[in-house]
Amino acid sequence: MSVGSNPGGIKHGFSGAMYTPVGENRVKVVMPDGQVGFFDGIGQWLEGELYDVDPQMCVWANADRIAASHRLSKQD
Repeated sequence: MSVGSNPGGIKHGFSGAMYTPVGENRVKVVMPDGQVGFFDGIGQWLEGELYDVDPQMCVWANADRIAASHRLSKQD
């Protein structure tokens, strides 16, 4: 994955969840209330307290793209 040394994520427009790529075919999802879950690149649960996420957002977060992509935003 080519997202640079400080990868950002994609914020879900409705839930406010932050979808961040954290490795090969692995996405970390953090809800606004602090719940965290890890999912594969198609949205299947791997671990964590969060079980239900938007699988299409996992696909987007896991997609291979350049580090300067405007679709990625840094998490504050």
